[in-house]
Amino acid sequence: MNHTTRIRIRGIVQGVGFRPFVYRTAIKHDLTGYVLNCGRGVEIMVTGSDSEIERFLSGLQTKNPPLSKIYSIKTTRIPGKDFREFTIKTSKKHSGVGSSISPPDTGICDDCLQELFDPTNRRYLYPFTVCTNCGPRYTTVSDLPYDRENTTMIDFPLCGACNIEYRSPEDRRYHAQPTCCPACGPKMLLYDRKQELIEEGNDAIRAAAAHLDRGAIVAVKGDGGIHIAATATDDAALTTLRERLGRSGQPFAVMTEDMDAAKEFAVVMPIEEGLLSDCRTPIVLLEKSENYDLSEQISPFLHNIGVMLPYSPIHHLLFHYGTESAYVMTSANLPGLPMAISTKEAFSEMNGIVDYYLLHNRRIANRTDDSVVRVVGNSPSFIRRSRGYVPEPIELPFAVAPTIGVGAELQSAVTIADGRHAYISQYIGNTEKIETLKYHNEVVRHLEKLTGITPARYACDLHPLFNTTKYAEDVASGSDLPLVRVQHHHAHLASLMADNRLPPDARIIGIALDGVGYGTDGMVWGGEVMEADYHSFVRHASLKSQPMPGGDLAAYYPSRMVLGMLYGVLDERELHNLDLWFRYGEDERTVVLKQLERGANISHTTSMGRVLDAVSALLGICYHRSYEGEPTMKLESDARLGSDVNAPIIPVVVSGDVLDTSQILSGVYELMGRGRYSRADLAYAAEDALARGVADAALRAAAKTGIDVVGLSGGVAYNDHIVRRIRQVVEDSGCVFITHKRVPCGDGGVSLGQAVVAGIAGV
Repeated sequence: MNHTTRIRIRGIVQGVGFRPFVYRTAIKHDLTGYVLNCGRGVEIMVTGSDSEIERFLSGLQTKNPPLSKIYSIKTTRIPGKDFREFTIKTSKKHSGVGSSISPPDTGICDDCLQELFDPTNRRYLYPFTVCTNCGPRYTTVSDLPYDRENTTMIDFPLCGACNIEYRSPEDRRYHAQPTCCPACGPKMLLYDRKQELIEEGNDAIRAAAAHLDRGAIVAVKGDGGIHIAATATDDAALTTLRERLGRSGQPFAVMTEDMDAAKEFAVVMPIEEGLLSDCRTPIVLLEKSENYDLSEQISPFLHNIGVMLPYSPIHHLLFHYGTESAYVMTSANLPGLPMAISTKEAFSEMNGIVDYYLLHNRRIANRTDDSVVRVVGNSPSFIRRSRGYVPEPIELPFAVAPTIGVGAELQSAVTIADGRHAYISQYIGNTEKIETLKYHNEVVRHLEKLTGITPARYACDLHPLFNTTKYAEDVASGSDLPLVRVQHHHAHLASLMADNRLPPDARIIGIALDGVGYGTDGMVWGGEVMEADYHSFVRHASLKSQPMPGGDLAAYYPSRMVLGMLYGVLDERELHNLDLWFRYGEDERTVVLKQLERGANISHTTSMGRVLDAVSALLGICYHRSYEGEPTMKLESDARLGSDVNAPIIPVVVSGDVLDTSQILSGVYELMGRGRYSRADLAYAAEDALARGVADAALRAAAKTGIDVVGLSGGVAYNDHIVRRIRQVVEDSGCVFITHKRVPCGDGGVSLGQAVVAGIAGV
C-alpha cells in the first residue's frame, strides 16, 4: 500500500545538483511527489510503497552528489496526500527547515575541463565554464535560497541554449546557478598600466600570458578576488614586484600547471598530493626539492614554498597560452588589508604595482582568499581556512546557544554557531586597520544573513583595546545581549577541544604557544600550560616572563629580545659583544641596556614566539621581522638541517611552574662559543629544548590533575619539529596527544573557541 512521506534535509544541499539527484532517484524507485529548495534546506514529498521509500532514503545518503553534505534527515508521514508524478518545484523562501547554507567554491571538474579544451564544444576556451559539480558558489551568493537571482549571475540572463540545460533535470547544468556560455556570460578584459582597455575575451588572456612570459606583472581577477601574477623563474621580475609592494621577504605563493610540474621543484608526499588535487584546491606548503629551480625570490631563506594547482578556467587558460609551467600568484592586497575584488579597487590599490590588469565583469559577492594548508606531524593543518572550505560548518559535539565569536585582532575570522554547527568565516586579516575592521563587520552581517542565525550572545577577546572587542561591546550593548570575554589562550584550547569533538564535560591539559595574548593579570601571555574545559581554565605553568625593551619594537627587532632575555645572565662586556644587529646601530644597543637597567619603557611577555625570535637573532638568522612570523619561520628552516645525531642537548630548567627560557638562550650562546656545532644544529637544539620543556610542564600538570589528554594549540603549532617532539614526549608518557584537524591552530581558529565558550554557557 502506498503512503506519502515529507522529508526535510539540512546540510549542503543547494547548488550542488541535489534536486536533480533527488528527481532521478525518485523516478528510479517509481515514486511521485516533488522536491524544492527552501530558505534553509531541501523539502521532499514522496508517495510510494514503504519498501521503495526506504530504498529512496538509503540512496539519498549513500549516492548523493560529491559536493553535497547531509547533516540530518527528518521524515514525517503525511495522511491524505497523493501525486501523479515527481516534479522539481520552484524554491520557496521560508519553510522552518533547519540550518543550511550555500556550498563553498570548488575547482573546475574534469568534465568541464574537457569541454574547455574541446574545439567542438560551444564552451571551447570559455573562461567561465562551470556546472553543478564545480565552480564559484560562496563568492557569488548574496542570499538564500541559492538560486540564480540571489547570486551575482543575475547580471547575466541565460541565452536559449543555456536555459535549456538549466531547466533539464537530466542535464549536468540543471540549476547550476553560475552556468553561462560565451553568448550570455561574463567576459575577460585586459587593461594596460594607464588603465585603458586594450583586449577583450580570450585575446585578453592570451595577451596577459604573453606579457607574463616577458616578465610583466599582471593583476588577475579570479573567483574570490584578485591575485598579482608574475613568472616564477625571473629574479628581476620578482625583485621588481617586491620593490613595488614593499615586501622585502614575505613569501609568495606559486600556481603550477599540474602535479608533474609541482614535483619538478618540490617534494610532494602522498598526503600533500591528495590536498593539492582535491577539488577545494588549497595552497599547500611543500618542501623545496634538491632540484628546486624557481627563483629564490619566491620564499627567501625558507625551506618550503606555497603551491596550488589551477582551479579556475581562467588559470588553466593562462597556462594554455603561456610558456611557463609555474607563476607566482599572490593575493593582491597590502599586508593585513582585505583582498581586492573590483575593477575600481584594482585600479586604486595596484596603480604603480602592476603593468597590466586581467579582469572580468562578474561581480564577487564575498571576497575569499585562498586557503593554506601545511602537513605537520603527518597530518594536514590549516594555516588559513578560506576558499574551498567556507562556509562549510564545523560539526560540534554538543549544542550551543546562538552565538557570535568576533575573533582576534590579527589573522582574524568570525564564527557564528547555533545548535551543533559552527560556521567559520573566510580569512579576514588584521582588524587593527580600519579597512579590515569594516570588512570584518560586513562578514558578520553577511554570515548572519546566510545562516539565518540571530545571535543571542556575543563573545570577544579579553583584550580591552582590540577593535574586535570594541565592536562586540558596541553591538551587544546596543542589542541588550550578553557579552562574554574569553581569554585568548582559553579560546585556542576550547577551539582545539571542539575541533577534536570532545564532549561537553571534557577537560584537557592544554599547551598554548603563540606570539601574544592578553592574560587575566593584564600581562602578555604566549607560552602557557593550562587545565581547560569549555567553561574555564587554570594556569598551571608558563614560560619565564621576559622583558621586551621598547615594547612592541622587540617583536619587530628581536635583537632587543636577546638583550632582555640575557640581561642579568651575561655580564655587561658579553652583552656589548653579542653579535647582533640594531636598526640604529650600536647607540641603540646602549639605549636598550639602559632601559633594562632602569626598568624604563619595558613590557613583559611569556610568549614562545618572542623566545623563538630571540634564538633566531642570536644565531644570526633573522634580525628584523618584515612579515608575521618571519624570524621563527627562518629559524625552523635552519633547524630542519640539524638532527638528533649532531645537535647538542640543551638542559631544561624549571623553577616552580616556570620554564627558564633565559637558561635555554644562554645555553645556545655558550655552545656558539665552543665553535663545534653548526648553526643548524644549534637551531635544532634550541627548538628541541623548548619543546621538551613545555611537554614536561604539561605532563607535570597532567599528573597533578589526573587528566590524561594533552593538547597543543597556537601559532607555534605550525612548527613541525616542535609538534613532533611534544607529541613524542607526551605519548611516551602514556597520555593522549591532540592537535587541530579542521580549524587553524593560529588566530584563525580563536573565534570558534570564543563562540563555543560563550555558546555552551547559554544553553
